[in-house]
Amino acid sequence: MGWNVGKGLGADGEGIINPVETKLRPARMGLSFRGFDERTTQAKMEAKARRGEVSSEDEAEQEQEPKGRRRNAWKSDASPSSTKEQPTQRKRKPKTIYKTAAEILAETEQQQVPPSQQKIIDMTGPGVREINLADIKRTDSPTLMEVTTRLPELRHNLRLMVDLSRADLESLSREKQTNAFRMKSLQDELGAIRENLDKDQAQLRKLEQLKVIVSQLEQISKDALATGAFETGNITALFGEQFQILERDYMNDIRAMNIDAMVISVWAPIMKYKAMRWNVLEEPTWGVADVKKWRALLAKNDDSDAERGWTRSKTQKTLVCTPFETMMNTIWLNKWDIHDPDPLIQLMEEWEPVLPRFIHENIIHQLILPKISRAVSDWNPRTDPIMIHTWIHPWFPTLKAWRLAELFTHIRHKLSVVLRQWHPSDESALHIISPWKDVWTVDQLEQFTSKSILPKLTLVLREEFQVDPRNQNLDAFIWCLAWKNLLSDTVLGLLLKNEFFNKWHAVLVQWLNLDMYSINYDQISDWYRWWRQVFDAYGLDSNKIVMQEFRRGLETMNKALGGEDLYSMGLSKDH
Repeated sequence: MGWNVGKGLGADGEGIINPVETKLRPARMGLSFRGFDERTTQAKMEAKARRGEVSSEDEAEQEQEPKGRRRNAWKSDASPSSTKEQPTQRKRKPKTIYKTAAEILAETEQQQVPPSQQKIIDMTGPGVREINLADIKRTDSPTLMEVTTRLPELRHNLRLMVDLSRADLESLSREKQTNAFRMKSLQDELGAIRENLDKDQAQLRKLEQLKVIVSQLEQISKDALATGAFETGNITALFGEQFQILERDYMNDIRAMNIDAMVISVWAPIMKYKAMRWNVLEEPTWGVADVKKWRALLAKNDDSDAERGWTRSKTQKTLVCTPFETMMNTIWLNKWDIHDPDPLIQLMEEWEPVLPRFIHENIIHQLILPKISRAVSDWNPRTDPIMIHTWIHPWFPTLKAWRLAELFTHIRHKLSVVLRQWHPSDESALHIISPWKDVWTVDQLEQFTSKSILPKLTLVLREEFQVDPRNQNLDAFIWCLAWKNLLSDTVLGLLLKNEFFNKWHAVLVQWLNLDMYSINYDQISDWYRWWRQVFDAYGLDSNKIVMQEFRRGLETMNKALGGEDLYSMGLSKDH
């Protein structure tokens, strides 16, 4: 069980130190027979110690008493009929050491154990427990004082007074804490009020300064109207000093104080006066420099996502124009020539960075695109001397190709209608369509050429072109090869294979089948090399289908030199 000599039982050694001694009664002896004492020596010593009858000197004498003497004394009391005696062994009990109160206090001070950590053995309950001194004050466990019967009324009154005082103290503590929280809240509120007061005072000073600036702007505007300075339309020269102050001190208050409306109120009359005499196409950059310079004072709806100018109702969306947007929306374009788009394009490029987004889109969709659409509808590819791409393509950077996609479809439709009566000898169609190669998509171009161009080229090669070594006419052949850049390699190769090389192979076979006295292989070789040079000149030496047909011609010539019958190889005489 882990017991050691001199140490108590239990995990912490707080149990008894000496083992419990036993005393064996002689065999067949009844209880207290002839005055036999059932108690052991240890029990007797503990009983005397409790009564205070045993001193340290007596214990020493008893311990020094010979064991044999004690054994003989025990035997004298025993019965003669007792059997083998069982002597008992007893451990020496530690010597009791008494200390004075002063010594105990001195040891306590040296140990410096806080009162709350002092251990007390509480034996007032049903079991023994170890508690702290502080726990006695907090717990309701009974103590020696409480179980006594002395002065119950006084102790009850004392406990009642203590409980009432404690309740009052706790109530006062909670009230103090509540008042502290309330004081903190009032202090925070006072700070917020002072901060708002400072802001209001600063805002009042700004308003006073703004009032002075407004008076100055009004006076400058009146003087400019009286002196004719409006005609120059130079905003910076007239209001630059005041605008600079606004830009420096009121950048964060543009919307809050409606400063942009004040700026437009003196700007708009000058712009309207100038616009009545302004030739937009001759002076496309007028006013742009002023707008870019004072752009920060001119609010727009698309300035930032955080300050959108959209007000959404329950059933619809309404765009609320800013003063700058209203001014720009009411002062804009004059007449412009559809066939001379460069001045207007320059105007749009210069003003696009400063124009409000919706005004820029309105100009495109309401002024420019409708006019271009009407011009495309009126365009006649047969009679119009001006190529359509000269006044459509310059708009690509400004309008973007996706806005003109519908116009491209209309142009292809009109060209398809005109090409129904077209002959490949007319090169104007090639000049009209070639500029659109990089504008239309690959699928759109291939679909257009397959429907409107390829049938015409096939027909002209089939009906108007012949392979004649004596007098070769290349006109129809050249008309077709002129479209090689608009046709894919596969489409062009199949066209030449079906409509040119079939005729070419037939002539070659017919020539090689002449009698030996009429055939001239040198002429055939020269004729072959001449056609190779023609195709190489048009860059068709890399076309796989074309090169395959020429290799086929070489194989035919080699077989003819070998004496093989070319007609037996599957080449008919008609072919």
